[in-house]
Amino acid sequence: MFSGYGFFDYKYNIPGYAGQDYQGMGRYLYMGVSLALLLGLSLFFAFRKPEKEKIVWYLRIAAIAFTASYIIKTTWESYFDIATGRGFNWGLLPLDTCSIVMPACFLAGFGKGKFKEIGEAWLVTGGIVGGLSNLLFLQALKYYPFFTFGAFYSMLWHFFMVFTGLFLWVTRYVKPRWIIIVYAMILHTAVSLIAIPLNYAYDWDFMLYRYAGGIPLFEGIADRIRAGRAPWLVTPMVYGLYIAIFACLTALAKGDGALMGAIQKKKESTEE
Repeated sequence: MFSGYGFFDYKYNIPGYAGQDYQGMGRYLYMGVSLALLLGLSLFFAFRKPEKEKIVWYLRIAAIAFTASYIIKTTWESYFDIATGRGFNWGLLPLDTCSIVMPACFLAGFGKGKFKEIGEAWLVTGGIVGGLSNLLFLQALKYYPFFTFGAFYSMLWHFFMVFTGLFLWVTRYVKPRWIIIVYAMILHTAVSLIAIPLNYAYDWDFMLYRYAGGIPLFEGIADRIRAGRAPWLVTPMVYGLYIAIFACLTALAKGDGALMGAIQKKKESTEE
């Protein structure tokens, strides 16, 4: 059993904890409450759309909030890593998929023209899939108990990743178009070109390109590929998976847009 820890205790300072809460009630409570909130908020904003200027301000505040919280959390973890002699944890570099939400929000909130569209496109695709994957399989609970700063940070981060993407879709601030997949992959590829060489140079797994760590089903497939003669095939497999998921999300948004349009037309004809 693990006990006697404080809210701000670091993962290595919690004796007896070995990821027990990952399969505990806390994870499922977070999952259920988050999904219910996301559904309720999506329905609310679908029918009560805020002004575009307010959405822009939300994106600007989100960009600053994501970045500030990342700096605080990284500084906090680095202090304990260095103080205990482990040195800087290079895995904290902002090169994982979920860290792309920071430049994406800055591009969407402060950018102009194509740069703005690239940021928005990633938020409604990569932001949703990255946030949702951790919302369902909260990896932080493998290292931190539920009632700790490390776990709450991850829970809030990934909830707002999903919310931001859904918010832009349901308000129709971002119109569902196939070109969104291309725009999203521009930003995704830019970060990938940094992450992939580092993964192979230092045996890291940024953006899951080396081991597909934590992806249900595909992690096992990646293990079998790496055991063969061409372990590098894991990288294009994961890259292709990103494209496929981004395409699926865009298709769902287009279908939802058509449905909402039909409902709106029926409502208008009834009022007449």
